[in-house]
Amino acid sequence: MIYNNITECIGNTPVLALNDELVPKGKSLYLKLDYFNPNFSIKDRTALGLVKAALASGQLNHDSILVESTSGNLGKSLAMLGAVYGFRVIIVVDPKVSESLLKWYQAYGAEISMVTSPAADGGFQRARLNRVQELLQKFPNAYWTNQYDNPQNPQYHSQTTALEIVDLPVDSIIGAVSTGGHLCGIGKYVKEQRPDVKIVACDVAGSAVFREKFSPYLINGVGLSWRSDNTDISVLDQVCIASDQEAISMCRLLARHHGILMGGSGGLTVVAALAWLNNSDSKSAVAIIPDTGINYLDQFYDDNWLIEKNITLLDRSELQNTIQNKTFDSLKMKSNVLS
Repeated sequence: MIYNNITECIGNTPVLALNDELVPKGKSLYLKLDYFNPNFSIKDRTALGLVKAALASGQLNHDSILVESTSGNLGKSLAMLGAVYGFRVIIVVDPKVSESLLKWYQAYGAEISMVTSPAADGGFQRARLNRVQELLQKFPNAYWTNQYDNPQNPQYHSQTTALEIVDLPVDSIIGAVSTGGHLCGIGKYVKEQRPDVKIVACDVAGSAVFREKFSPYLINGVGLSWRSDNTDISVLDQVCIASDQEAISMCRLLARHHGILMGGSGGLTVVAALAWLNNSDSKSAVAIIPDTGINYLDQFYDDNWLIEKNITLLDRSELQNTIQNKTFDSLKMKSNVLS
């Protein structure tokens, strides 16, 4: 098949069975490898949905400046779409972003606005959003895609990504939550078609999406210092919290033993998925892997970086013990922030 432009290459990503002794006997874990999108991230889908909706409504055009805050992947995707559709893009980032991602943005012609100090009420994420507001005031023709609260984010995943998942032979779907867009969009559609399927959210220790108190953490692409509007609690059944150490250790294990190079949010999701299979009556699950480890070769795939950040990798037996002792919080009937 011959495509007309790069956006037509987004989606239809592969599903891989994880054959590993960490998966309980008689059960199955599948990995939805969304790093097979053009920019190696599920955010290609998110960006396309947000941009298409803005173009259709007239909020975005060739004379506009698209502005967004991102920890990494959405910036690549929006920068690519700026090149495709011909509008200016400004990506707001913080010092946690890797140097390679900054070069990626610039390769597509995007501009970078770096915040250097965290906000007192929400760390770097809140500081980035404050900078977005400054840019919207500075440029009257600026448009903020607002991945956090724009309903077009989960709606696009409900209309597209969910169709690739709903017919899989699974009884559970596990995904990381940051803005809540992809997991809640997928969950909404799947629940309508298959109400018995469980939707399990996972988050990183330190995030305030499901916990009251925020504290800094290392991995990108997951968690927030608040709960965004796109995190729809009504479609989520359970939540699992895992640490930087657990997520990074899982990433390193999967790379070394299976040749699967995923980002930290993917490692987090696999930890939660394995814990769910070990500690529930679930027989088969799919874990949504948002992005690739290529983005983090100079971070948690670098032993010197781990030493600098005081992260000790867990070995297979230690991961197994962690997985078997994970607990889950039920989100049913809990509309407030979990304690």
